Amino acid sequence: MFGSGSKITFRDYVQGTWGSFDTPAGRVDYIMTKARLGGDADAPERQLTRSLAPVREVMDAGDLDFNQLLQRDLDDHRVAINLIPYLLKQKSTGPAFFPPIVAVLLPFQKKRPTAFPALDAPRPVDHDEAPWQEERAGNAFRVHRLLDSDGELHGANLGKLWWNESESSLVVLDGQHRAMALLAIERTLSRTWHGSGAQFRPFYEHQVEHLLSEHQVSEVDLAKIEVPVTVCWFPDETGESARPHEAARKLFVDVNKEARPPSESRIILLSDGELSNVLTRSMLSALRGRSDDYLPLYAVEYDNPEVNTSRPARWSVMTNIHLLKMAVNRCIFGPPKYLTNLAQPFGGREKTEERDRFMRAQLDLVSLLPDYVDDAGYPYTLDEIGDAKFPLGRSEALTNRFMDTWGQAILTLLSRTAPYAAHAASLTSFKESWHTTSTHASLAHDALFGGVGIYWTLRDSYDSYQTNRSEDGPKPPKSDVIRAWEALREQESEFDKYRAHEYLGSTRPEVVRRCKLAYGVFNTHACQLGMVMSLGSLWEMRKNQPGGADLKDLPAFAEALAKAWNEFFQIDRGRARDRRFAFSKDSSNPLNQITNMDTPNAVYFRYFWMQALTVPSVWQHLSPWLTDREAFDAGLGQARRLYLDLCIKQQGKALELSQPTLNRTERAEQAEKAATNALKKALRNWFGVTDEEFEAWRTNQPRRAVQPELEFGESSGNEEDGANE
Repeated sequence: MFGSGSKITFRDYVQGTWGSFDTPAGRVDYIMTKARLGGDADAPERQLTRSLAPVREVMDAGDLDFNQLLQRDLDDHRVAINLIPYLLKQKSTGPAFFPPIVAVLLPFQKKRPTAFPALDAPRPVDHDEAPWQEERAGNAFRVHRLLDSDGELHGANLGKLWWNESESSLVVLDGQHRAMALLAIERTLSRTWHGSGAQFRPFYEHQVEHLLSEHQVSEVDLAKIEVPVTVCWFPDETGESARPHEAARKLFVDVNKEARPPSESRIILLSDGELSNVLTRSMLSALRGRSDDYLPLYAVEYDNPEVNTSRPARWSVMTNIHLLKMAVNRCIFGPPKYLTNLAQPFGGREKTEERDRFMRAQLDLVSLLPDYVDDAGYPYTLDEIGDAKFPLGRSEALTNRFMDTWGQAILTLLSRTAPYAAHAASLTSFKESWHTTSTHASLAHDALFGGVGIYWTLRDSYDSYQTNRSEDGPKPPKSDVIRAWEALREQESEFDKYRAHEYLGSTRPEVVRRCKLAYGVFNTHACQLGMVMSLGSLWEMRKNQPGGADLKDLPAFAEALAKAWNEFFQIDRGRARDRRFAFSKDSSNPLNQITNMDTPNAVYFRYFWMQALTVPSVWQHLSPWLTDREAFDAGLGQARRLYLDLCIKQQGKALELSQPTLNRTERAEQAEKAATNALKKALRNWFGVTDEEFEAWRTNQPRRAVQPELEFGESSGNEEDGANE
């Protein structure tokens, strides 16, 4: 009665118990059913297994819109090593069981997000010799619910859902790793590692075949594995104005609240709860659809499951999503003291109200939004819009304003300033020269330039391989996955040569070594955030210049700033004082005396970047924008004093270890003398500051009585109103 005897116009379908989860936030309809591995290949349960799709296989990685990213990265190593054996191995401790997988039907055509046709009104139909209530969304999907003899919905709640795979995909929201375990077994059995899933075959095929053979698992055994699946769809999100993908993202966050917390990278990519996250994602989306104006997306690390407080973790990238969010935080939310007071180190609590007020000014929201906004029934007044409270329906307007101004300016600096332009150009050349004829070479290539999360999976697999090799017993074979990681490690030194050639014009070993050390500074959060904060501080100065500042001019100002710094990096190329090494510690009379590269040290790197602008041939690029040089010099003096105080403090700590017999006064005197002389020599060597100019500055910038203690952690800026500074 409830089989599939009649002709089905839709190829894929599920049947089971239907239900509806209808709340003020919206309605989710669902069918509770099951997926199976073995048995009849045409059974809907077997077809369901094949239809389950991780997001990475539904959407092209190169076309991925970060506002549509629904899932955390898949940990293929965990699936292959833990979950698949859990299904296939016999255990004396009791039965195995997978809790339900949650999947949602979403509109896709050729891997691009689309919209479903409007859902028709319910109507009665006869199907398989039984009465049903049918709802249909064009050729995308249709729903049947069983009726009783009175034409009412049957108390058994039996239902069916059909869909057309050319217009729809069944995307896993919860239990993605469990679903991948099923898919890996199914694809290995049926030899269907095709399409976008083929690149993950090396992680699984050998492992599945080994386990099936070792434990003598037959297809009859597999047919007994029936995994519960809840298939959802959004009946209210059909038609042209619907937003089913946004509804799915919200549902993903909801169902994963109790799961292992996602990484900070995933939170930035997924969360719509903070405007700063939305703005950060808009920069990534701009890189995804980039022209040659910006650095390539594969030069940005956005999938790191861990958090490194000072720099990206992957050797091929030059920046990461955390730096982009820091740039948004400091330039858009401030608070303004970090941009206007160049003697202010990071530290203390940040008032939410002050941050939000600064954001409204930085984006000039008064010219963008009305005083009152009704967002789908939720009221907002302009003066209450902030990081945690903003109209989602106006997100596009907010991100467009940001990208037309600050976003474009930030990406300009990261893309066109000489060290970063050289890194991006060399990475592109490196990518184009990579031969991917072998499986392991292709995997290694995808780990750097393609698949999200593959790099970390290769790393974890290699660590596991090394652990197993050190244990007694048979040594594990070296798979393509292991060879891929070894290839990545070998390619790092090759990339160093490409970058040295692009930045310094040579691949001699000594040049490559010095280049790597220089980028050990350039690619830190501290150095990059210091550069971006220079933009923010100089724009604040611009606001106070005659004629003020027009927000639409900000990208052009960033262009001028990049040209100015590039002029600096051109000075004395190939000579002893080659300015391309000006920020490196590996040079004579180094300016950079900072003992660590922690992010809060960005305030000192801002001084380095600003000091570079003082060279006459460099300043000419900026002088039309900052006609009042006195304001710049005053800010530069503050920043230099802050940096000198740091150097004195560091010298004092060094003397405390090297000369413990010195008393406090003697140590302080020697520390100040050593730090002052070192800075004087560096300024003379790299920037042409005469000793007379330096001493005149010291006279006008007395040392502060209290040396501020550094905070070694970037403040989140989410402290409550009224908190102490």
